[in-house]
Amino acid sequence: MFFQLAAAVGGSLLLFIFVLVTGNVFKSVLGELSNGRISLSMLGEICFLISMSVVPYAMPLGMLTGVLLVLGKMSSSNEILAMKAAGQNLWRIVSPIFLVALIGVVFSGYINCFWAPQATSKYKTMVKSTFRDNPTNLIVPREVFTRFPGFKIYAESREGDRLKNFWIWEIKDGVPVRFTHAAEAVIRYVEATAEDEEDALSIVLKNAVVEERDGKNPADVSGTQFRYSSVAEAPIKISLGKIFSHDIVSGPRRKLRWYTLPELMDLRRTGWKLDYKTAPADEVRKEQVAIQLQIQNYLTSAVACFSLTLLAIPLGIRISRSETFVNIGIALALALTFYLLTTFVSWIEDPDLRPDILVWTPNFIFQIAGFILLRRAAKN
Repeated sequence: MFFQLAAAVGGSLLLFIFVLVTGNVFKSVLGELSNGRISLSMLGEICFLISMSVVPYAMPLGMLTGVLLVLGKMSSSNEILAMKAAGQNLWRIVSPIFLVALIGVVFSGYINCFWAPQATSKYKTMVKSTFRDNPTNLIVPREVFTRFPGFKIYAESREGDRLKNFWIWEIKDGVPVRFTHAAEAVIRYVEATAEDEEDALSIVLKNAVVEERDGKNPADVSGTQFRYSSVAEAPIKISLGKIFSHDIVSGPRRKLRWYTLPELMDLRRTGWKLDYKTAPADEVRKEQVAIQLQIQNYLTSAVACFSLTLLAIPLGIRISRSETFVNIGIALALALTFYLLTTFVSWIEDPDLRPDILVWTPNFIFQIAGFILLRRAAKN
């Protein structure tokens, strides 16, 4: 049973990784690839990095589905009944499943704490490097670009690193306050400095005509005189952090799930967004609990392999179905319930309620339910 189960778990794991990676690639990568923002040579490495980042979600699903597939098939063909008739108790029959589950916990824990955060960080760094090397590729000719907060951009064509017939609108409260039209524009990447802590993009407009409205009340155009000016160059600087909502910047603005376990342990002592030496005690405690919650998320996600397996054993025996799609559907329903419970706990922001401890609740519920059902199945 051990090798049969290991093969089923491995196949299920690869299936869910493929599904999750495909979804992420279609959502985030193919559009960038078709627009020339990401080269084809980078696609394979990006897919690998995304694969590592989705293992924490795919591993419990793979364990659950593999157990349901194997036990469902064995139960439908009366193999388990034959083993019991031969004098083997249920605990002995399912012992290889527990061994596979424990191996899955260790493997998933290592991936969660080390590889997955590193893969996510490297993927975001690669995305950032594409904009640093050729930021002009952000703009797709003849498409309105809206990813710069407060700006809308349009260009007729692109020649090398230059955008021709360039239009840019600066928006305030949904209303344009400044409109600029230039014969051409060049976008440059600007590294962070001591004065400016964030990386930025600089848009240099050449032969530009600028139209400005009254900044106090741009929506009221009655009686407002537009001011026009023509300039040889009109540099515009936009924070990269604002563009990507801190998703691809480094330093203290990285999300907690992009830190490895050792890094999170250091952050708990030194601080993430706060300076623990000067920050208020309640704010420090709130941030420390948030860091603790992320650490516990890594661990609970790994232990979920065992919890879901424990519940899958009696269900797989009781359901007695060999149909693959039915068992996959049951696995998805159980996993969805588990992750919904985990998500509800993660919404708790009050540190006094200790969400870093409550996050273990779904594991305890599934383990208790699985143990009770398994005891009943063993008595039958």
